[in-house]
Amino acid sequence: MLRSAFILLAGLLLLTGLAACASPYGVHADKRPVEVITDDVKLRFKVGDALKAQGFTGVNELTVHSYFGKIFMTGEVPENQRDKAVQTARNVQGVSSVTPHWFRSLKADTTGDTGTKLRLEKSLVGTDGVTSSRIDYVVNSGRVVLLGVVESEAERAAAISAARKTSGVRSVTSYLFMHDIAPAPLTPPKS
Repeated sequence: MLRSAFILLAGLLLLTGLAACASPYGVHADKRPVEVITDDVKLRFKVGDALKAQGFTGVNELTVHSYFGKIFMTGEVPENQRDKAVQTARNVQGVSSVTPHWFRSLKADTTGDTGTKLRLEKSLVGTDGVTSSRIDYVVNSGRVVLLGVVESEAERAAAISAARKTSGVRSVTSYLFMHDIAPAPLTPPKS
């Protein structure tokens, strides 16, 4: 009985953790198989731990995302540390590629970014054809990076358009891809 209760609790915690990692709305709309989502969450944490072990703890909002074993990193990393961050991520078992998106420091106004994040979330939620629960995003001094798995080119275009129209957004870079076409390592596309 105690073992069954423990297994149930562990399962609920795992689902809660997965939901929190995917987006505010959970994993229900994510078309990746649950095993892939679980592997991506674990891989994201392994890469984060490896980066912390290499001293990447004071970096401004360094974020790590994982989709199909492909790692996407964003943040303000000093130029002389960028190669080390990428190599650290590549050395983690299970990582198939690493795509960095480094921001040039603009002395971020975090208060403004908080408002922009809220408006962006509202915009994505309110846009027809966009399932915001599949889309992660990073906001840095009004610069938005969209990441995640979408159903179609139309959904990708609608999400990018919604982000561009959001008050406080200065630029938009998209790493959105179709769930059945996992991307190769990417260079940032033109905004």
